[in-house]
Formats: sequence, C-alpha cells, structure tokens
Amino acid sequence: MAYQFIHIETYSTAQTKVKGTDNHFNSAAQVFGEARRVPKYSGHVEQVGKVYRLGGTHTVSQLEARHTALLKDLKETVTRKDGSIYERKLRKDAATLYTEIHSHPLPTSTFLADKKTHGPEIQKWIKLALEDFQARMPGGIEWTAVMHVDESHVHFHILAINPRDPKLDANKLHTGKAAAAKLRNALDVPTAIPALPKPELQNRPKKPKQPRPSKNRETQRKNKIKREAQLAEWEKECRDVEADNAALLAEWKTANTAHLKSARKQRGAIPEKDAYTAAMKALQDRYYEQVGKPCGLLRDGPRSGRLTTVEYATRKKSAQRLAANIESVEKDRDRVDQEIDMVEGIKATHSNAQEVLAKDRAELDEGVKAIATLVTQLETGEATISGGTIQMQKPPSFLKRLFQKKPQESSATGLFRRLVKLIARGVDGDRSVTETTPTPNEPEF
Repeated sequence: MAYQFIHIETYSTAQTKVKGTDNHFNSAAQVFGEARRVPKYSGHVEQVGKVYRLGGTHTVSQLEARHTALLKDLKETVTRKDGSIYERKLRKDAATLYTEIHSHPLPTSTFLADKKTHGPEIQKWIKLALEDFQARMPGGIEWTAVMHVDESHVHFHILAINPRDPKLDANKLHTGKAAAAKLRNALDVPTAIPALPKPELQNRPKKPKQPRPSKNRETQRKNKIKREAQLAEWEKECRDVEADNAALLAEWKTANTAHLKSARKQRGAIPEKDAYTAAMKALQDRYYEQVGKPCGLLRDGPRSGRLTTVEYATRKKSAQRLAANIESVEKDRDRVDQEIDMVEGIKATHSNAQEVLAKDRAELDEGVKAIATLVTQLETGEATISGGTIQMQKPPSFLKRLFQKKPQESSATGLFRRLVKLIARGVDGDRSVTETTPTPNEPEF
C-alpha cells in the first residue's frame, strides 16, 4: 500500500453487530479497550505491543472516564405522540464516541528495523494528520491520539467526544453524517420510507394464582397436583401465544421487506446519501492536500483507477517526487521567512535606537532648562547655597531626581549631577535639592 488511509466512525455504548460478520460486535467500551490494548479487546493482535501517546486533551483512560461520567447524568427530552414531554436517560444506541484510524503504507517490520531512517517520515505524517484533525473539529472537543506498532502497518487512533452538545452527539463530528443530517433538516418532505405498522400481538396469559395454603396433608397433596396441572396448561397457552405472535411477526417482516424494496425503487436516489458520499469524498480530497501529498502518498489505490503494476509503480514514484518538491518549497519558504524575520529585527532595532535617542534628547533639554533656572535664581538671589545644600523656590523636578540615584541612568543624568555638585562646591552626592517656603518679602513663582 502506498496510498493514504483514513477511516472515521462513531460508536455508542450498546453492542452493535459489525455488518458481514457472525459474532463481531463493536461498542465504545470495545474501542477504548482496543486503543489501550486491553487483552479482552486485542484478540486480533498476535503479540500486543506498547501504546504510544501522540497528543490530545486526555489520555485514553482519562477520556474513557470522562465519557462515562458525562453519560451518567445525561438525559434527553422526548415528546410523546400526544404532545406531552418527559425526560429519560440517553438511549444506549446513541452515538457518543467519534473515532479516526490513520494508517501509513510503511510496514511495521520495516519501521522497527530502522527507526532512525523512517522515524522522520512517520513523525511528519503524524504531525500533519493531527494538525488537519484539529483544524476540522469544532471548538470544545476532548480527544486523545495513540499509535500502535504491533500490527501489519504503522497506524494511530484518534478518539474524541463532543461535551458541548447536550446529547454528546458524536455524529456531529462525522463529516458524512453531519452533511446528511444538515440536508435532511432542510428537506420539506422526508425521504425516509416508513415501515408497515407492526401487527398487534397477543399478551401472555396471566399465571394462575397459588392455591390457599392448608395444614391438611391430603389437601396439600391435592393442591400440588392441581397446581402442576394449572401450570402445565398455562405454559401450553403461553407457547401457543408466542407461536402465534412469531407467525404474525414473520408475516409482517416479509410484507415489510417487500414494501420497503418497492418504495425505495420508486423513490430513486437518496439525497442524504448523496450528501454523505460527497462529504466523504471531500474529506479524502482535503486529507490528500493536507497530509497525503506532502508525505508522498497517493490519493487512491490501484483498484480505483484499474492500474497495472507498472502504472501504479510509476504513480508512486511521481508521488514521492511531488512530496520531495513540496518539502523543498517548504524549506525555501522557511528560509524566506527567516530572512523576513531578520529584516524585521533590524527594523525593530533601528526603531528602538530612535526611541532611545529621542528620550536622551528630551532628557538633555529638560536638564539644560533646569540648570538655567538654577543659575538664574542664584544670580537673582532667589536660590542660595548653604552647607553644601542648594535651597531654591520651586526647584524643577529634574533637579530633584538628580539625587534619587537609580541602578541605571543615562550619561546625561550623570553629567548634570556632576555639574550641580560643582555648583554646590563639592557637596557629597547624598545631599539633596530641597524646596524652601517663600516668606512674605520674597517673590513668588
């Protein structure tokens, strides 16, 4: 096999017989068990191997527990024929588990014999398939993915539940079933053909009552004989009723089969079935574009196109070359992206440098204005220096900040601090600029 393989299905908690088999049944428990390689559900595997977790919101065990917990308290609203409404537990045959199986054409034996060579190929396939799955799914789903390498081909399972849906409806995650349901809801006239009404069956006769107890041994003996005769007669009547009911059901089944066959022939094509088929084909097309083509897998197998062995081999080689070309394009795209990131980085560095320069310029302008104010007040006598402390009215905030030294400061701030120290005639740097309170004889700023 050198073509893609993806199979999707939904399951309920009820045992459902697999079509075309005699004693093979599927259920949610069976699917969870097979994914975890529980011996009871792994009879098809000769030698059970390790289960490799690939991702998801839960492990398989956690997802199974979550599925069980949600179903425990889940109820559905049902409308009777008379219009009344009541609640009941969700039907056991309601689909509540969604699954996907993805299989790779690489034989497991080949993969295990040389993991170093084939590992990157398998990892790329898994990565693309999981990304495609998450892109197709609605928000809020809970899921898990596990890989097995104990069967003929490398494959992995995806299991998911839809907790946001009031009925935990897994069919809404199934591409084909969702498309069919959407069309069915839009149709004015239902296409489903109703079955013939079932015959009214006879009720089983009531079991005869026990005779009144007696202490007399002879009466007890007679009552026992009488009771045995009553039960024998009752059992015969039950068998007769069951035989009559079975005959009525067999007759109805034959007539109903003929009715459905004739009605379906007259109806023709089923729109929902066409919608289902179209959606499933679209899924395969999408999978090929997102996963198959980049991994060198064919869209279809040889039977689909009725190809000869040589034609099929040629097509496989073309698919491999296409995958190599796609990988080359992706590498070129990554290189271009890196160059773009480098240019953006240079632009960001230049922008940051401009911001720093503007900040330094603003700080320098503020410092010059502050020194000019100090010098002016010293000249007019509004500011004085006493004991190494500068006293002035309404000192600029810049001068106040000079003596609140921070771990990192600009060179301009350091220069202005040194200049003020010189003005204060060598006063220690721990002295500060203080604001004086003006007297009535002093001018106010």
